[in-house]
Amino acid sequence: MSKKIAAVRVAVVVALVLALVFALPACTEPKEQIKIGGILCMTGALAAMGDLISQSARLAVEEINADGGVLGAELYLKIEDSATSDTIAFEAYKRLVEVDGVQVIVGPMISGAVMSSGAYADDMKVPMVSPSATSPIITPQTWTDWVFRTCTDDHFQGSVLANIIIDEGYDTAAILVQDNPYGIGLELVVTDILEDAGVEIVESIRYDELKLDYLTELNAIKDANPDVILQVGYHTDSAVVYEQAGDLGLDAIPWLVAEGVYGLEAETYPAAAEFMAEANLLGCTLAEEAEAPKYASFKAAYEARWGESPGVYCDTVYDAVKLIALAIEEAGEYDGAKIRNQLYALGDGYSGTSGTITWDTNGDRLGATYGVWDYVETAPGEYEYQILYHIKF
Repeated sequence: MSKKIAAVRVAVVVALVLALVFALPACTEPKEQIKIGGILCMTGALAAMGDLISQSARLAVEEINADGGVLGAELYLKIEDSATSDTIAFEAYKRLVEVDGVQVIVGPMISGAVMSSGAYADDMKVPMVSPSATSPIITPQTWTDWVFRTCTDDHFQGSVLANIIIDEGYDTAAILVQDNPYGIGLELVVTDILEDAGVEIVESIRYDELKLDYLTELNAIKDANPDVILQVGYHTDSAVVYEQAGDLGLDAIPWLVAEGVYGLEAETYPAAAEFMAEANLLGCTLAEEAEAPKYASFKAAYEARWGESPGVYCDTVYDAVKLIALAIEEAGEYDGAKIRNQLYALGDGYSGTSGTITWDTNGDRLGATYGVWDYVETAPGEYEYQILYHIKF
């Protein structure tokens, strides 16, 4: 009897399993993907900026896929963290190409990372589209056939900053910049303009962004007693600069800063935020064109998706992803060289969220709009960036 019962039980179990199998829906093949790379500053000195920028890139991908994807496939963005480091960004570029097989990359974000990766991009024929690498030092490199920028280079921003100094009637200036392509590029542009205008540069210092102690540099500037101080840095190093400058009483001198400071968070750096509000500090940043018809809808979509407002370079990375998707579609296949050719073709008056994008033969954007901002305390311990006016090139 026990053998018969066991046999019946086995038969019942088999029947149940078969019933379950046939009741399940038929398995479908996973949807084909086209993978593109992203090299963004998810940690390090520009982590806060990189977080917002990554959200914008993902929003663009979601919209592209909702509209049918690319070449009938789903677009997938593989983001690598550059840690705001030139060398880590280069290793990420190699990994995306050699391990993941990507044929086009969004980023890197910082100019030094573009410089460290440019020759490799040329060798491997894998183009990059950076939303925020602004150094003019990139332009004359031999590998710029494979580099595109949806931001403008710092000839524009440097002109804005230098002309503020001239228009305000300052006779002397001190310059304090990061010792990297970003800082040096701006330093060179501003220095040329100021010297031509007869403004004396009483101190010009390049500093190590990783040192995070700048009392020696700041004391040298204090001793030079300039009419105005121009500083170029990222969030982490700039926060230390401002806190130590406040301790030295340098908030009595007007400051000008570049867009790498924009978005520095008061919650993270309260002493720096207090200095920025108390000093006569003005900043410059690439801003959406007031008349750009697509920016308002982009901003609304970003806020609906992420529950916060987009920051600097969110519009340019959104445009970068959309342009890459169009280039792949126009190329008809996922091939780096063909994608590059289509990027050149598309960058001839593309209407983006950041305004009209036109590239020259170096992949540099021609013309943009900059916003000049100040930083004000709106309530005790609460601060806000306020755009004072726009300058269009």
